[in-house]
This record gives sequence, C-alpha cells and structure tokens, in this order.
Amino acid sequence: MRGMPARERNTVLKNPRGKLRVALVYPQRYRAGIANLGMQIVYAMLNERREVYAERFYLDVHEGLRSVETRSPLRDFDVVAFCWQYEPDALSMLQILERGGILTPEMRGERVVIAGGACAVNPLPLAEYLDAFYVGEAERGLVQVLDALQAGSREQVLEELAALEFVYIPGVKEHARRAFCDTLPAQPAVQVVSDAGAFGESHLLEVARGCGRSCRFCMGGYIFRPRRERRIEEIEALLQEWAQGGVRKVALLGASVTDHSSLDRLTELLAETGMQVSAPSLRADALSEDFVRMLVESGQRTVTLAPEACEELRLRLNKHLTDEELVRAAELCARCGVRRLRLYMMYGLPGEREEHIEKAAALVRRIKRAFGGRVKLSLSPFVPKPHTPLQWCAFCEQKLLRRRLKLFRKLLAGVAEVESESIRASLLQAAIAKGGREVGRALLQVQRGGGMAALRSALSRHTGERSPEEPLPWEGVDVGVSAEHLREEYLRYLAAEPSPECFPGCRRCGACR
Repeated sequence: MRGMPARERNTVLKNPRGKLRVALVYPQRYRAGIANLGMQIVYAMLNERREVYAERFYLDVHEGLRSVETRSPLRDFDVVAFCWQYEPDALSMLQILERGGILTPEMRGERVVIAGGACAVNPLPLAEYLDAFYVGEAERGLVQVLDALQAGSREQVLEELAALEFVYIPGVKEHARRAFCDTLPAQPAVQVVSDAGAFGESHLLEVARGCGRSCRFCMGGYIFRPRRERRIEEIEALLQEWAQGGVRKVALLGASVTDHSSLDRLTELLAETGMQVSAPSLRADALSEDFVRMLVESGQRTVTLAPEACEELRLRLNKHLTDEELVRAAELCARCGVRRLRLYMMYGLPGEREEHIEKAAALVRRIKRAFGGRVKLSLSPFVPKPHTPLQWCAFCEQKLLRRRLKLFRKLLAGVAEVESESIRASLLQAAIAKGGREVGRALLQVQRGGGMAALRSALSRHTGERSPEEPLPWEGVDVGVSAEHLREEYLRYLAAEPSPECFPGCRRCGACR
C-alpha cells in the first residue's frame, strides 16, 4: 500500500496554512493503525481544534514519510507524535525519524517529537531520540499538551511541557505521573474507516477500559486500572447514531467485553441494530450463550479464548480460570455454531517445567474434543513487562524455549494447528520492554544495518532476572500502582499464592486513591 488507502471514509481535510501541523504516526502497517482506537481518539481530538491540523502516517502508506491526507513530508510538520503501542515499534520509529531527516534535536530545528501510548510507561529505550513522552490516557491531558505546543519556540514548548505532571522529558524532567480519567470518556462517534482495516469497515466501540482481573503478567491490567465501563445508555445512543448513519459493522473493544455489568442488555442492543459484530477476545468464564449466539448470527465465525498456560501456572499468574470453565466455554461455542476456536498460550514462564507443557497440551486436546471444530493454538514466549509483578523475571533461555515449542508441536500434531511468535522477536520485545538507554543505542545501530553485537549485549543485560531491591530504569514513571504492591504480588507468584481480583472499596494496589 503505497498511496491513499482505498475507500477510506471520514478523513479530515483542512487547509494546512497557518495551523499547527501535527504528524500523527502509527509505526506499523495501515491495517493495524486504522483499527487502533487510541489513534482514532487522538486524531479526532487534535482536529477538533480549528488552529490544529493532524495528518496520519503509516509504515506502508507513502513509505511512512508522507501523510495520508495531503502527501506532505514529515519535515513539513511542527510536531511529530508517535502512537507507541508495541515495543518492537521502537525500531520503526527510529527508521522513520532517520529517513525523515529529524533523528536528532540538531536536525529538527523548532520541531518537537513526542510519543504516547502504552509503551511510554518505559521511555528509556527511546529517550535519546525523542523530546518528550506523554504517559497515560489522551483524553485527560491532550488539550494541555496542545496549549503547550503552541507556546512559541522549541525551548518554550519544552518548558511548558515540563510543567505537566504526565509528561516525561529526557534529561530535563525524568519523572511523570500518568494522566488518568476517573470515568470512561465519550469516544468519537465519527471515525475514519476503511475496508483495508483489521476489522474491515467496523466502527470501534470501547465498552470498558482497564481490567479488574489482576493477572500478574498483564501490563494493560496495571497501567489502566481501575476498570471503568461505558454506561449502557451511552452505548445505546452511540449504536442508534451509527445505525441511522448507515454503519454496518462494529468491533467491541475492552480487556473483558463479557464482564460488562449490562451484558444482557448490550447483547439485545447489538442484535437489534442488525450490524455485523465482532469481539476480538472473550473471557471463558464470562460467556453468555445469548452473547455468543448474537456474535455468530451477526457474522463472527471465530471465537478467541486465552487459557495462557496449564491450570497450575494459570492460577499462579492470578488468572482465576479453571480447565473445566475453558472446556465448558468450548462446548458453549460449539452449541452456538462457532466454526473456529483460537487459543492463546504462553510458554517459558518462571518456574515452568516440562510437565506444565504436557498439561497445557492435554487441555488443548480436551478443548478440541469438546468443541469438535477447527482449533488453532497461538503460542508466544512469556515477555516480562514493566509495572507488573513479573517485571523482575528473566526472559527464558532461548534453547529451552525451542525445546518447549518442539514439545508443544509434537504433543498436538493432528489435534490443533500450532503457530508461534518468533523467539528472537520476543527476546527483542523483552529487551525494549525492560531496557534502558543502551538498548535504544543498539537499536539504532541495528536499524542502520549492523550492530548485532551491541544489541546482543544490551539484550543479555536487560532480559535477565532482577532483584526486587534493584532500581529499575522506569521507576520515574508512576502509573498509579505502588511498588510495594507489585513486589508483594511477585512474591505471591513465586509462592503460588492467589490474590483477589479487584473489588469495590479495595485499596490494595494504590490505583484507587
């Protein structure tokens, strides 16, 4: 995809003259970027301002160097703002900056380069190449950032940004506290859609944000807590507006869509619209037969569940989900007419033994028997993430990971299709997730076509086990969860002790201050 995406609708077009021009960069392919709600929210918020014009950039549209809207080069923009959702995107970000001729402050002139998104909770790997990092939810502080970006010279802009508690500025203000919305904000009713997106021409409906399940490996479950859900009245009004406007597809977003307190009414509303509905991932113990039937009748043929591991390790991860609940979910899906079942599992978890792989494979076989249809298992090596209880854990040794993967394939031959994320790619992800500045320097060398030795050195340093008493590179970023709570949960993992899920009135982790 080199030029303007086919059949894109609701693109914002303005005369850029006299406006603050913002290059909003999603450092992946268009298919993923157009289906990212965070990108849609920021695009809408920026373009609500008459004096601002935000244009989008994707890796595979004009090679990531010219905008979708006006084909303008990156250097024409006053601000370059990256949506950094996945750790490996750091390589693409460096590539875009270098090829765009604005890698260093000296090359930027008055231009400012900033990043936001989930991965900004550890800004260190890109700290030498970006001017600032926005930590937290866009709706809470983006207006203040826009005001700061119009303060005058680059020096004045950075000074104004430094005054915002949720902005991290390398070398100037190396601490930030996340921007957080107490209630789930209204989302854009008008979204840019294209049949080239991951969900087709679907409008994205965020039914909840954050998660109260308290799984110890999940960064999203910690940096977005506490959980907030969209009021059913707001959902109903949005669906009615979309239906009247001719919207035919909707994709439901949220860490656990089926945890919504008004799931039965949500199911009814979606069925009444006649739209095609998709829900990317569902919690096995919260499925309702009516909800699954609604999905199937609206056109969804595949349901995704995430067992994560065998029951013993799953409960150590604090995922309160039994094998029996997973098998019952598979039976329910078969009963409702689901054709394909996709399962997500990790391997290489701390304390994992070969018997755990055997038990995980046995669970997949049980699910296959209960479901009867096609089952696909997606495997990925466990990647420890910052701001989680498992942030002190090591990335598993690669030879052992290869043996574990080989065993999975052997045990499930003829039972399920098995695919796995690249072990090397997962190692790189772990290094960026837990890394410091030297990881960024090594990444730049790799991006330039060399430097593998430097990268291997950085990887080995940042993917090993750490002591809970050891300082961490990202400690300057406060996501609302106390370090004491994370340490306690880490020790509970090692001791195989469960913790309660979030509940009203709980003050254990510090997020509900």
